[in-house]
Amino acid sequence: MGDEKHIIAQIEAYIRQGGGEYGDWFIGLADNPIDPIMEVTRLHKVQDHRFTYIETVSPQVARAVADYFLNVCGTEGNLYDIDTNPLCRAIYVYKKALQLIASETAVPV
Repeated sequence: MGDEKHIIAQIEAYIRQGGGEYGDWFIGLADNPIDPIMEVTRLHKVQDHRFTYIETVSPQVARAVADYFLNVCGTEGNLYDIDTNPLCRAIYVYKKALQLIASETAVPV
């Protein structure tokens, strides 16, 4: 759990530095963390270039850290990458663009 605690602390510090609530952030897993964020469909979703990634020692550590942020902190994200590729050991985190945050909190009339 030492590696997990260290990575969690790194991500929490990054989120504090970037501001907002945990729900304003997205976390995911990938074998190559740059690919998911550079997809044309996702690039517009990042606010102010607030993106980072951390490579972990194993897929199990990556999954445990992502589970913590998804289930304890309320960060948005998904873990589908690790289900389709058991070698995923990188965690990527980005701050969602303001228009996405606003659209999630908008109340329908």
